[in-house]
Amino acid sequence: MAAQAPYIEQVRAPFVLTPYLWTCLVLGAFFIPVIVVLPASNDLFVHAATLEQLQANFWAPRDPMVNENGLGNPYFSPYMVLWAAVEKVTGLGTFAVLRLAAVVNLVLFLTGFGAFVGTMTDNRKAPIFSLAAVFFLWGTGFLYWSGFISFPSLIASIAYPSTFAVGMGMWLWVWLSRLLFRTGDSHSRASLTLFIAVGGALVVLSHQFTAVGVCLYAGLYVLRHHRRLTRNTLICFAVIVAVVLSSILVWPWFNLLSSTGGVEGFNAVHKPLYTDLVKRYSLLLVAVPVLVYRLAKDKADPLVLTVLICLGVFVYGGVSGNYFLARIFPPVALLSQIAVGIAVAQWLGGGRKRIQRLYAAAACVVILGGVFFQSGFLNLLLPGAYPAALDKTFGSRMTKGDYRWLTAHAEPGESVMTTNWDARAMAPGYGIFTVMTAWPDPFLGDVERERRADSQEFFRANTDSRRRAELMTKYGARWVIVVEKDAVVLADDPQFSWVGERPDTGVREEDTLRGRQQLFEFLGG
Repeated sequence: MAAQAPYIEQVRAPFVLTPYLWTCLVLGAFFIPVIVVLPASNDLFVHAATLEQLQANFWAPRDPMVNENGLGNPYFSPYMVLWAAVEKVTGLGTFAVLRLAAVVNLVLFLTGFGAFVGTMTDNRKAPIFSLAAVFFLWGTGFLYWSGFISFPSLIASIAYPSTFAVGMGMWLWVWLSRLLFRTGDSHSRASLTLFIAVGGALVVLSHQFTAVGVCLYAGLYVLRHHRRLTRNTLICFAVIVAVVLSSILVWPWFNLLSSTGGVEGFNAVHKPLYTDLVKRYSLLLVAVPVLVYRLAKDKADPLVLTVLICLGVFVYGGVSGNYFLARIFPPVALLSQIAVGIAVAQWLGGGRKRIQRLYAAAACVVILGGVFFQSGFLNLLLPGAYPAALDKTFGSRMTKGDYRWLTAHAEPGESVMTTNWDARAMAPGYGIFTVMTAWPDPFLGDVERERRADSQEFFRANTDSRRRAELMTKYGARWVIVVEKDAVVLADDPQFSWVGERPDTGVREEDTLRGRQQLFEFLGG
């Protein structure tokens, strides 16, 4: 493993047009319309909701989804607080700020990625092959999940805290390498220490799932190069740990160490990551020979050891039913894909063993196959453009559109009674609460479970009119959203008046098999 590859210096020089920089420029051009469109998936709205509540009350925001105290919820991370401050200062709207965040995340990810690969090789093509592997070396089906950097996932989650954390995490690894291998003056060490400490705190507080993998690789990297530890670097590491731990304790919007509901609420959400393993991850098997090769050369290779440890945790999560542990898989994929990309770049050239050249060629074929398997990203950009036959074979996702229709009736801060998934996911992005959360929220604890039970009771056919009125009053809800075929539950109740329906704005992800969403106003008992 190269201690400090010359490639890093090329990344740092802004006017040196390396092959990777050309690749980044092409990707940047591609992502301009992506960021303008800002494909609207489920998570986009909860991040928009977080900004909305910070705008309404910066120091004591309400919960992003329901009308409860929001202090203590990790959605109020440094990443979101920073962009809320930008929104306040500039006067830009919530979704305009998210577009700006997407630009910053793209630059952070691409530069961090190139620099990190540069800590392991000086091959100028390695970052390009590695990036292709990260985007397309997954499974035989479409993969989108926040924190999993497939090409569709990067398109959909470009503005998310998870993307920020991945990009910042790779820069932390780069700075860690420089801190260990550079013998510069005290000013240089102090600067690197500050970067790592602040960056580490941002990652830990902004996306805890990503932070686990970042910290694990960093720890194994330091252990691998423990002979380079000096008194000065040990002091630097002590400062870094102190700053990160202090940030966890003093961050005013939430305390990472406290939770009223535990993690069990996340299990149902993450169980799908353990299903259809062939469609999700099978192409990653091409990394096995490279990982074995690397481990044979270096038994303490931090890349391989991180992959093995995270994979072990992932397997344990599936066996034990702790499905939330599936979120430890992204480092397995990211580091394995980078290892494949480096191997392909090094082994395609002359002077290599025949088996190495054959592997490199085969890996390229597999990556190209992955392009077809992930080609459903077209539906994120042009909903309905992806051929139905391919969609049936590989799958895709479409955007959810916008939800501005509701703002013509409901005001920010008002609450909506609904069990409809799209309504629960999207309405909070416009500052409008729902009684029932879209996602399990362990930081609400019993309150979240009570709200869910009450919402389900409201829509039962045998719930009487008086009880429905009690539930609306209990949560201060003025509005009800149902889909057309479920509107019968309110049809003969004089307490509820039909207001309108969500307009048809073209092809989108919303399931309309039971009709479009209907809005009712609660007139009181």
